[in-house]
Amino acid sequence: MTISSDVSSPLVVVVGATGIQGGSVIHNLVASDKPYRLRGLTRDASKPAAQKIKELGVDIVSVNISVGNEAAVREAFRGATVVFSVTNFWEHMDVARETAEGKLMVDAAKAVGVKLFIFSGLPPVKKLSGGKYVNVQHFDGKAEIVEYARSQLPTVDVQAGYYMTNLTNPLVALTKAEDGSYLWEQSPSGDPRFPYIDMEHDYGLFVRYAIESPEYNKGGGTIHTYGELVRTSEAAATLERARGLKVAVTKFPGQEAQRAKLEGLGFPPHIVLDFLDSVFMGEFGYYFGLELSEEQQKVRAGLARQPRTFEEFLHENPDFLKA
Repeated sequence: MTISSDVSSPLVVVVGATGIQGGSVIHNLVASDKPYRLRGLTRDASKPAAQKIKELGVDIVSVNISVGNEAAVREAFRGATVVFSVTNFWEHMDVARETAEGKLMVDAAKAVGVKLFIFSGLPPVKKLSGGKYVNVQHFDGKAEIVEYARSQLPTVDVQAGYYMTNLTNPLVALTKAEDGSYLWEQSPSGDPRFPYIDMEHDYGLFVRYAIESPEYNKGGGTIHTYGELVRTSEAAATLERARGLKVAVTKFPGQEAQRAKLEGLGFPPHIVLDFLDSVFMGEFGYYFGLELSEEQQKVRAGLARQPRTFEEFLHENPDFLKA
């Protein structure tokens, strides 16, 4: 479609417009047959990524979303029908800052009369694990923001699945051996399915659904995003088939070995604990099994197109984990 300039068209404000998730939201709304006015927020409107989005017809606004800059955030949100919001814990690794900035955006959206607030959240691990895992700050901080948002204005939580691109991050998954093969540590709780998603291509599909679906666009509900539910063993087989790579799935080295590795890489104590408690994914599942509900299957059936599988992602990105 051509982005609308008609003031009667809904205005969607996208936080982090030049980021992976925000960019995905913009591109998937541009692909919609419905008219939208789009405003993308970024810290630096002059950078090439922002200018590229501007060429699509998106209004680009520079704003620093931080405590103390509330007035500027309200102005950036002004006139919006919908706000898509995201926070980046890993930029600073400070959960207090993340929750403060998230709540700031909620307050700004409420103050200017936003009709629908969409947040990129994650499950509340401490709550859903019955208090067994209490250190997963990069999940629980986002869950706290969602809980606050729901108390203030109509909110949909569009939870971000497991980035397929994580497979190049040695902290998380594959590491390359000297002989050119790959080692892949299995979860400590066996071989569970992970909600793989091509985030850049497909996350915005689910946000578009939240905006356009009458079941969600008045607020309420959670959407669990993924392209395919994949076991580590299945992903390894796909890599061998699609890339010709030799991939050995190895057992989890144990908590103490993992702790030593993380400390050796210089991570602060709270991040070490965060990673260690992330073993909840093996025991309970990334989404605690909620992605299998009938409601979530209806979401998937209602998407404008189907998201990519892992094998399709590899086909579309030939340089990713190239042999």
